[in-house]
Amino acid sequence: MIKRYSSQREHIGNLFLNEKLKDALAYDRIAGYFSSSLLEVAGEAIESIIGEVRIVCNSDLDPRDVETARSAEMAMRQEWCSKIDSIFNPELQGRFQQLHKLLSSKKLRVKVLPSDKFGLVHGKAGVITLANGTKTTFLGSTNETKAGWELNYELMWEDDSEDVVQWVQE
Repeated sequence: MIKRYSSQREHIGNLFLNEKLKDALAYDRIAGYFSSSLLEVAGEAIESIIGEVRIVCNSDLDPRDVETARSAEMAMRQEWCSKIDSIFNPELQGRFQQLHKLLSSKKLRVKVLPSDKFGLVHGKAGVITLANGTKTTFLGSTNETKAGWELNYELMWEDDSEDVVQWVQE
């Protein structure tokens, strides 16, 4: 069944993203842009996901997110923590700590595709495997950022039909 969402009518970050991700089994996402600001919108819901969260995005990333990912990947938590006060705005430390935890545990995997090799990744879609094992997909203008889910004017369509889920997953 197709459902349509508009950020002008409802808070799609809460109404859709948080509701669908809560206790989901998995989340696969392709987004033009990814930012750890997403965790301000859906951090708890993402942590509640049983399995993996996989995101493919452009190489246009916030340098602070890249620094956090490098620290997590290299398992240098001590060095990362010693720099956190000088690198990050204190008001944002919680989201970067959460990003570090998710990346370190490999619950969250972000694959960055450089524009010069792959072109601009501009498609925006996701597949959520719900707690009961069924899947739903969404397409629309939302990026995987706080602005995309809470601030911008965005349109989105959800479709749980098997052929559409398979098409998006491919």
